[in-house]
Amino acid sequence: MQPSWVLGRRNYGDNGLLVELFTAEAGRCGVIARGVFRRKTGGSLASLLQPFQPLLIRLAGRGDLKTLAAAESPTSARVLREDNLLSGLYLNELLIRLLPRFDPHPALFVGYGEAIEALQSDSGEIALRRFELILLTELGYRIDWWSDTNQDPIAESGQYFFDPAQGFSPALPSSAAELTQKRISGAVLLAVGNYLKGGALPQRQALLMMKEVTRVAISQLTQGRTLNSRDIFRSLKRGPAPRDD
Repeated sequence: MQPSWVLGRRNYGDNGLLVELFTAEAGRCGVIARGVFRRKTGGSLASLLQPFQPLLIRLAGRGDLKTLAAAESPTSARVLREDNLLSGLYLNELLIRLLPRFDPHPALFVGYGEAIEALQSDSGEIALRRFELILLTELGYRIDWWSDTNQDPIAESGQYFFDPAQGFSPALPSSAAELTQKRISGAVLLAVGNYLKGGALPQRQALLMMKEVTRVAISQLTQGRTLNSRDIFRSLKRGPAPRDD
């Protein structure tokens, strides 16, 4: 039995589900779960195969699409509400869109579990940013918070622009980025770098900057395609359109 999380699911045949799992040993994989709606003592298997439900599973089959041989829950599902629920769906969508199948990422698996746990509390924002950075690193997109594009150390008093293809470049007045990008202070970059090495939790300004940086980097990996979870979040924040009456 290996630990796993449910990322998503849809109906499969008359009494089954096609489940997208993120597993500790096999990475992301698609799994057929048969007969999940048949009532047994204690309920149906379908009630376990829900997003944010930690599971212990056993898979069978040699093809790309596995069969769920067994599943049990070591603990109850994580209950996410309102904005935190949308954040959880955002994490799941990132993994489904960006993570290759059958490519194990132990550090990312641990980071996902920590992020879901944190989304049940008030520490969800920093958990999201940390997960995004782990994901980017695991996919080979490592952000250097300590050196600029000239390989010079980040200066606490310096100002920088972020280029998703190169990193942090000094903010020169003659730079074309001056017209399109926000300046980032070296002090904020160093604060984030220190946090990622186990230092103090960064202040709000650093968190906002981390969000902008990871958003740009992830947009490059998704080739600019909009994430569905972000669209849902924006539409809910805008609220219903005014009635024309």
